Parts: sequence; structure tokens; C-alpha cells
Amino acid sequence: MMPRNTDLTEANRRFWDELCGTALARSLGIKDHTADSLTKFDHAYMALYPYLLRHVPVESFAGLRVLEVGLGYGTLGQKIAQSCLSYAGLDVAYGPVEMMRHRLGLLGVAGDLVQGSMLDAPFPDASFERVVSIGCFHHTGDTQRCLDETWRLLRPGGIACLMVYNRFSALHWKRWPARTLVEWLAERGLDRRGTPLSADDRVVYDLNIAGVAAPETEFFSTRQLNRMLRRFRRVKLSKENFGSIALGPVVIPRRILLYNLGRVAGLDIYVRAEK
Repeated sequence: MMPRNTDLTEANRRFWDELCGTALARSLGIKDHTADSLTKFDHAYMALYPYLLRHVPVESFAGLRVLEVGLGYGTLGQKIAQSCLSYAGLDVAYGPVEMMRHRLGLLGVAGDLVQGSMLDAPFPDASFERVVSIGCFHHTGDTQRCLDETWRLLRPGGIACLMVYNRFSALHWKRWPARTLVEWLAERGLDRRGTPLSADDRVVYDLNIAGVAAPETEFFSTRQLNRMLRRFRRVKLSKENFGSIALGPVVIPRRILLYNLGRVAGLDIYVRAEK
């Protein structure tokens, strides 16, 4: 079946062929994909997102069939594959699929790795007990379609562990206050104007080594997500991720703000949705 939004899907395929996490790897001096280099990357990645395994509790995946969508550098996928009964990975781009194939080969762990689009996921109905996707759906151009596909792929009682960007994060209020206010009012029926971010604005979130923004990035509110996830019988939304703050000569470090302001106005919204 031909993926929906074919032009955007192709643009995403080209853009995300450069592994998400490449800038972090370069900052760490990583130049290869040996086991030692990947371990070094994984330690740095998990230090950046210390709350991640609270939202994706891989220790509870034993005996389960799990699909991960959006593979990136493979840190989370490796942890999932080591923990679950059966791992499948789906990514629109070749590079992340091959990275995960390489990681599983180093571990001697089996997995079904597919290059394809979540807009028309190439798996049968009710194939998985868990679907995990961190920071992927908001780049596809049709997040609602991705959520509907997630519901289709889950068995009854299955759970989706997802992350998308927060439309009303502190970063949005700081950098684009007028636009964010308009969007906040529009969500409450007080204004009808739409104000999508430009590529120059979106580069704050995702860019490649050449400095180019991702082809598409959407942002969501908790109200909006609750509507979009209405097919699921239980939904829990949590905010995470916050940067450091400078107050004159004093800098409040990120590691402190993650656990207070991050949970109020963080960059990301984590979703736990049970079918």
C-alpha cells in the first residue's frame, strides 16, 4: 500500500536517514558504532532523559510483543529488545533501521526490523501488547493517523507509550509569546487564527548536521491529545523536559528543574494510552 502524504514521507525518509542523536554522538567524540562507542552514547542519552524508563517501563515488557516506531540511535530500542519476548522496529528511514539491526546483531538478539511509514503500518491488526514511539508521530504530518494505527495494532488491553511535543511549553511562551497566546485562546474558542511555526522557528527543536529543520513538526496540548486519543479506554498524560535557567549570575541547573517546572511546562508530553 502506498503511504499517505507520500511527498512528506519521502522528505522524512531523507532527513531522518541521518540518525537522531548524531549531534550528541559528535559532541561525545563518537566516530564509529562499536559496542564501546554505543555504550558511551547510551550513558549520555539516558543521563539527558533520566525519566524515560519511567514512561517506557521496559522491565515490565517480559513476555510481550512490542513495536517501536522511530528508532533513532537505538538506545531505547536496544533496552526494549533485551526485555521483551518479541521486538519489532519500524522507521521511515534506512539509517535507523540499519543501526538497530547492527545493535541487535552485537547482542545476538532477534528482531523484526522494517523500513516503512506508520501512516500505513505494515503489520496485522492486534499484533502487539505494547507500541512505543518517542518523538516520532509529530513529524509524520498526520499524528491522528499514527494514533489510529497504534490503536489498530494493539491487542485489547495493550498499551501505547508515546511522546509528542508540548504546544504550550515554557519554551513556546518564552520564544513566541504572541503566537502561543493566540493558540491558547483559539483552543478555548476565543480566537480562530492559526499560527504554525516556520522552518526557521522549528529548527529550535530538530535539525540535522547541516542546520536544516525537520520537514514537519507538530505540537499538541493535553486537551487536544485527549480528544485525539478518545478511542482508548484509559489515557494518562505527563509533561517532562526542561532546560536550565539563568537568573543573573546564578544558573539553576536542568537536573533540578526537570522534576518541578518540567512537569508543569516541559517541552514534551508523554502518553500512556490503554486500548
